[in-house]
Amino acid sequence: MAHVGVATQLLWLMSQTWYLMRIALRMTFVLVNNLYVVPAHFVWLLCLQPVRMARPELFWELEGTMIKWMSAQIGWWGYSAGYKMYECGEDISHTYSDEAIVIVNHQSTADVATLMGALQHKGPVARRMMWIMDYILLYTNFGLCAWVHGDFFLQQGQEYREEMLKSLKDHLNTRYSSRNHQWIVLFPEGGFLRKRREKSQKYARKNNLPILQHVLLPRTGAMKTILDNVGPPLAHTNGSLQVLCNNGTAHHSNGRHVKWIVDITIAYEHGRPLDIQTLTSGWRPPYPTTLHYRHFPTSEVPRDETGLTKWLYQRFAEKEELLSHFYSTGRFPEGTTRPGVTTTDEAVEITFSPWWMLSIHLFYLCSTALQWYTVSAILQLIL
Repeated sequence: MAHVGVATQLLWLMSQTWYLMRIALRMTFVLVNNLYVVPAHFVWLLCLQPVRMARPELFWELEGTMIKWMSAQIGWWGYSAGYKMYECGEDISHTYSDEAIVIVNHQSTADVATLMGALQHKGPVARRMMWIMDYILLYTNFGLCAWVHGDFFLQQGQEYREEMLKSLKDHLNTRYSSRNHQWIVLFPEGGFLRKRREKSQKYARKNNLPILQHVLLPRTGAMKTILDNVGPPLAHTNGSLQVLCNNGTAHHSNGRHVKWIVDITIAYEHGRPLDIQTLTSGWRPPYPTTLHYRHFPTSEVPRDETGLTKWLYQRFAEKEELLSHFYSTGRFPEGTTRPGVTTTDEAVEITFSPWWMLSIHLFYLCSTALQWYTVSAILQLIL
């Protein structure tokens, strides 16, 4: 019996040692992954500057492809640790090549990585996305890549609201179309659920609004700014398309405008969100994340402040119902009452091809090796 006890303790010790080693190996891999991907990304962009001057549309297509490859690696971090992703809900495949605003509930730092993985196989979406994210992310290694790509960094706080909305308007008019962006990813809640739920519920009670548990009451400022500047035209003047902007002036469109609102609801099993530390280290036991899709034509969305606020509140009240059903049953409700909309009731797993991921890593590894070889050769010539 003593031998059995010792053997059991040894097995336990070995399993714990492997558990800690696996976490250390994964964290080391993610660190090294960043070290050989981000510098290579910027060196390629530097080398492609002549293309940017001669054919800017081709440059941004190539830059978008590399952004897609970078985001694939971030999405793959959790997948490789066993945190599988599933998707269900409405068929949104016909929106992939159109301009759209993507509204997503926000629970944790894993939400962005989850979306990066989920949107990889949706046509040109992953390389033509414009993210609206917290300004603090600008000071990360990926934040610099996102800034070059044309993503918008939003500073939180009521005192910055008007300044940020004006900056967003300028950003849309100068970078959105010129860099061939299509989908604008927006988290209307303005922050993580756990940090803002109490404040949101207090506001709801004060203003006789629904008390939400699984989502927050959304903010409409960014969405209204987007619709006013790159949304569908409200009138025609002299044969050219015009959109009514925030300042009451007419913004002439080049014919491209946001046609869809893509509504994505992220649900973590048992309502326990993952986070970026978990995705990179894999320290928690694997469990799935499920994404539910819906979509609405922007032509059906009210453009006045009151109407848009009411419309967006309704969408998040519906998210609340979806998540309540998911957390009580383990799945999203089946079917839809909307005519002409196709749905997928059974959640389908989102997978990554190992050969595709290997080819991306090899591209950046070879790029890094070539860069160091070139730097070494130049130094030898100089010295």
